[in-house]
Amino acid sequence: MASSDRRVGVTLALCFLAAVMEGIDLQSMGVAGPMLSPEFMLGKAEFGRIVAISGIGLFIGAVGCGRLADSFGRKAMLVASMAIFGVFTVATALVHNVEALTVVRFLTGLGLGGALPNLVALISEAVGGQSKISRVVFTFAGMPIGGTIVSFVARAAAQTGDWRLIFYVGGIAPLVLAAAMVFVLPESTQFTKAKAAAAAGVAVRVNSLKALLGEGRARASICLWVCCLLMNLMSFLLLNWLPSLNVAKGFSASDASTLQIVLNLASCVGSVTAGYMMEKRPGKLVLGSLFVGLALCLLALAWSGSNFGLTAVVVGLTGTCLFGGLYIIYGLIPTFYPTLARGVGAGASFAAGRVGAIVGPLLAGEILGAGRGAGDVLQALLPVTAIAGVSAMVLLWRPNYAAEEAPAPAE
Repeated sequence: MASSDRRVGVTLALCFLAAVMEGIDLQSMGVAGPMLSPEFMLGKAEFGRIVAISGIGLFIGAVGCGRLADSFGRKAMLVASMAIFGVFTVATALVHNVEALTVVRFLTGLGLGGALPNLVALISEAVGGQSKISRVVFTFAGMPIGGTIVSFVARAAAQTGDWRLIFYVGGIAPLVLAAAMVFVLPESTQFTKAKAAAAAGVAVRVNSLKALLGEGRARASICLWVCCLLMNLMSFLLLNWLPSLNVAKGFSASDASTLQIVLNLASCVGSVTAGYMMEKRPGKLVLGSLFVGLALCLLALAWSGSNFGLTAVVVGLTGTCLFGGLYIIYGLIPTFYPTLARGVGAGASFAAGRVGAIVGPLLAGEILGAGRGAGDVLQALLPVTAIAGVSAMVLLWRPNYAAEEAPAPAE
C-alpha cells in the first residue's frame, strides 16, 4: 500500500508541475504581447492571429498525441510533448521576424496540445474512483499558478525591456522537468494491464470512432466537445486579452498586470474548491452555479469601469467560475471512456478545446480591431456561456460513466 501511495504521489506531483509549465507557456504570449508587438510591428488583429496559430498546433497535438498515448503509453507521449514545447518556447526568444515567430508558436502548440490529454489520463488512472475529479482539478490548478509565475517574470522583463526573458524561463523549465520524468514518472499501471490484456487477446483493439460515439457515448462526447470548445474560447480570450482590455478601460499597465495575477490566483484556489465541492456533492447544482456566476461576472466586468478594487473582486470571481467549471469538465472526461480509449477520448475533447483556443483570441482581436470596446468583447461571451452551461447540464442529466474495465470497442 505504501508503495502504491508513493507511486500515486509521484504521479500527482509531476503532473501538477507539468500543468504549471503549461500555464506558463499558455499565458506567455498574452503577458509578452505589450512588449513584443511593437518590435514586430503587430496590430491587434495580427497579434490575435499569432496567438491563434498556437491554437492550431494545440488542436493537432491533442488529436495526435491522445491517440498515440493509447498505443505507446501516457508517460512516453507526455515526456515527448514536454520536450517539444520546451524547445520551441526557447526558440520563440530567438526569432527576429513575424514568419519565424508564427512557425515556432505553431510548433510550441503541438507540444502543449499533446501534454494535456496525457495529464488527464495519467491522473485518472493513478487515483481511480470518484476522487479522480478533484485530483484532475487539483492538477490543472497548476496552470493558473504557472500564469501567476509568468506574470511576475513579465514584470521583471518589463523593467529591462527584454520580453525574451519570459520565453527563456518558459522553455527551460519544462525541458528540465521532462528530463526528470524520464527517470521518475511511473507509467499508468491500469494502462499497462489493459495493454497486456489486449496483447493476450482478452481485450480488442480500439476503434477511435466507436470509442467516441459508440456504446451510448455519443451524447457525452458531443457535450464534452461543446463544453471544452466554448470554455476554452473564453479562457484563451481572457488569458491573452484581459491585460489589454483592462488597459483600454483606463488601468495602468502595472495595474493590468496585477489584475492578471489576481485572475490566476483566484482561478487556482477557486477551481480546487469547486472540484472538492463537486466530489462531495456531484451533480448539476455545483456546475450550474459556476455557469450562472460566470455570466454575472462577465456583465459586472463589462460595467465595472476603472475602479481597481471592484474590478479585482470581479476578476477573481470570474476566474473561479470559469476555470472551476472548465477543470471539472476535464475531470469528468475520463469517466466516460474505457482505459484503452481514454487517450483518444481525452484527445478529442482537448482538440475541441483547441478550436476554442483559436477562435477566442481571433474574436477579441476582430472586435477590438473594428473599433469596439472592452465591454463589447466581454458581453459577446454571454451567449457562449449560456450554450456551454446548457451542454454541461445535458452531460450531467443522465451520466453514463464508463466502467473501468469495460472492453474497448473492436476495430
